[in-house]
Amino acid sequence: MIKVDQYEYIRVSKRIYGKSISQIQRETGHSRNTIRKVLNDEYKGYCKRKKQPYPVLGPYLKQIEQWLLEDKKRIGL
Repeated sequence: MIKVDQYEYIRVSKRIYGKSISQIQRETGHSRNTIRKVLNDEYKGYCKRKKQPYPVLGPYLKQIEQWLLEDKKRIGL
């Protein structure tokens, strides 16, 4: 997997310095196909994960929260 800095290096080498794909391949050690993919595809950035559901605890979450609140009141926190 290509890291962000390598991704940027490949893009800058081609677009700003006008290096050939073969030359970038020799410098980075990545295959020509990988370099082509990087050049043809813009960086997507980081994806925010969706909140994962609690399939097992789902029906019991309200009861658990209620128990925790009762314990908190009992202890006096």
